[in-house]
Amino acid sequence: MASSDTEAPRGSAPLADALDKNRQVAEEVKEAAEELAVAHAVLDTEIPEDARPQEVARAVAQTSELEKRLSESGKVLDEVNETLEREARAAKP
Repeated sequence: MASSDTEAPRGSAPLADALDKNRQVAEEVKEAAEELAVAHAVLDTEIPEDARPQEVARAVAQTSELEKRLSESGKVLDEVNETLEREARAAKP
């Protein structure tokens, strides 16, 4: 798995703290995306399209779009975490 499973380097305390916080946020974003994907699947499969009011159809479409955006944000956060970790390791005394 990505380096996010390792403990933050302690070379630069502020950078290491930022990395720790960013890792936590990345995990929360990923979990939210997964939960939203489940909610979307339930809405999409349990309510027949022909029985959906327009607002529900819009909500189903929106949950799908939000899940994609959250998933992409999680990937970006992983990339940021990798950069922060490299910088923190390079800042070690």
